[in-house]
Amino acid sequence: MKKGWASLVLVLIFVAIIAPGLSVSAAPGEQYRRWINDKNASCTTGSGVVYANLNNQNVEFNGLSADAQFTINYIRNGVLSVDGPYTVEQISGTHNYGAFGDSFPSYPFTFEFRLDTIISGVVVYQSSIIINCTGDMPATPATIINTIPPMSQGRVWVPDKTYTCEPNGGGVAVIISNQNTDVLNLTAGVDEFTLNYIRNGVTSTNGPYPVESNGRHNYGSFMDSFPSYPFTFEFRIDTYVGGVLVFQSSLIATCTADASGLTPTIINGLPGSGSTTTGSLCPSGAPSSTSVQGRMLETVQALYAADPAAVTNVTIPVGTAWWITSASNGYYRLWISCFGSQVWVPASSMGPNYETGGAPLPNSGA
Repeated sequence: MKKGWASLVLVLIFVAIIAPGLSVSAAPGEQYRRWINDKNASCTTGSGVVYANLNNQNVEFNGLSADAQFTINYIRNGVLSVDGPYTVEQISGTHNYGAFGDSFPSYPFTFEFRLDTIISGVVVYQSSIIINCTGDMPATPATIINTIPPMSQGRVWVPDKTYTCEPNGGGVAVIISNQNTDVLNLTAGVDEFTLNYIRNGVTSTNGPYPVESNGRHNYGSFMDSFPSYPFTFEFRIDTYVGGVLVFQSSLIATCTADASGLTPTIINGLPGSGSTTTGSLCPSGAPSSTSVQGRMLETVQALYAADPAAVTNVTIPVGTAWWITSASNGYYRLWISCFGSQVWVPASSMGPNYETGGAPLPNSGA
């Protein structure tokens, strides 16, 4: 068999602890290119190799802009290879593709076939099929895991902009070609955003305003005036869910003289991580420069302490990757998000994440 045309990347879940438990936040109006739940998987023996097979690669689309992208990620025994990004074929509906087969030298093996949907540079959705083969296996309904990663809820700048630095009256100005934004995984009229104008490090804020519906929203050009060159203007969108800051999208323009057709810097990320003017806004802490990522080798229940009895109500799926912030007594502590408490999992349930270089995991002290 020869492999067909599709695959997938990392799976992280945006969660927040409630008492000792966790709850996953997923807004309505999801935006994705994902697997259709109509697949059978099998494991077969060929000439000197064995195979993971799918009877089809049919996919469905929802809520996408025409320039949305996706990657196809093949994760073989924890080792990732990525195809793409590619532009989506369509923005809604379904599309059918043929069967798929991927070869391995021998049993046992694990194969994860993952699709990542990307809008304005942000991974907004991940859809995985995981096939575990220990020997030949007849066609069996495949399990599909769909997740919305952390840091995928936001009102973000579309990277389609240029800016001009030019005279303006007795001073100068920056003109941004448009204010087009993408709204990602938010609830219209409920979640909120602020507009932050940061002129040479001095911030003024408008809002909060209720967010629009998920998807692309086109707005006209923008001008801001300064007395003279040089100057730096940062135009930052802060997104709030339940009153909590969850995302920042910064557009940064620097003018030293008259110029046109310049490309602004756009930074999307954790609150405080991308802005030139804000400090750390991560109440639960953040991974340090020495932290490493591990990938789940099996599905486990998250723990609120390094104790097998400290069970929460959240499942950490096989194939997902997490930052490890500490280790103790045979357990790893995982960073979830800026606004979700850190959780624990058995160290034996994790292996290196080869997508980020495969760094050895810390000694768990077991």
